[in-house]
Amino acid sequence: MTARLSWHYIDKGERERPPLIFLHGFMGTASDWLEISEILEDEYYCILPDLPGHGRTIAETIDEPLDFDFVALGLMDLMEQLHLASAALIGYSMGGRVALFTATRYPKRFNALVMEGVNPGLQDDKERNNRLVLDEERAERLESTGIARFTESWYETDFFETLRRHPEKLNKIKTARKNNDTAWMAKVLRELSLGRQPPLWDRLGTLSMPVLLIAGELDHKYRRIAYQMKDYLGDSQVHLTPETGHNSHAEAPEKFAQILTDFLKEKYLYEHR
Repeated sequence: MTARLSWHYIDKGERERPPLIFLHGFMGTASDWLEISEILEDEYYCILPDLPGHGRTIAETIDEPLDFDFVALGLMDLMEQLHLASAALIGYSMGGRVALFTATRYPKRFNALVMEGVNPGLQDDKERNNRLVLDEERAERLESTGIARFTESWYETDFFETLRRHPEKLNKIKTARKNNDTAWMAKVLRELSLGRQPPLWDRLGTLSMPVLLIAGELDHKYRRIAYQMKDYLGDSQVHLTPETGHNSHAEAPEKFAQILTDFLKEKYLYEHR
């Protein structure tokens, strides 16, 4: 997209407190992080934006390209709007990929980086192409069936097996997802695909801010990736949220918030005293 996009956001806590920016995953919205922010708002200023194409961050036209550079610039615009020279950046899944990409482009703007269930990119050309094909198939299925049916099938996959153990939470999540715009979700699948993301493995070692990698204890794929990432990073930690899968902040918000708080108090909060 050539035109800048004004991001909708929710904020919690007093503005003079240390700022935390939370980025949701695919089909999510700012409200995905409300439970976590309500636990943290007494000590932090929490900013929860809708990423482009999601919630109320929607451009006037869908025809212009959407890419990682555009989203990163949008996050910089939001920080300027809020007069934030720096912040801690927290992202889940697709939002974690956006967070990592942005931190590698603008490293001086972030005092700490937290990623939950994140893949830094596919290094093999064949893997990237296969992922592009997969996400194109998903986008076409979304366009043909509509957002409601796509959402139901999305959360029936093995990826969210542990989330299905919390039916009340899952129903709330699915209801919110079904409010998304079908065309925009298909666009996000295509243009923010993991297959289109620049591989960032070789950039991990350039990050100087402390990094926390969170994975669900039962999310075996992203547990493995987190420990692989740690080998490339400097000041970094891996923490597993007990008895959870890919979406651990939704499945166990109190446990997730405790892991996050312990890290922030050790690595981030002291800078703002």
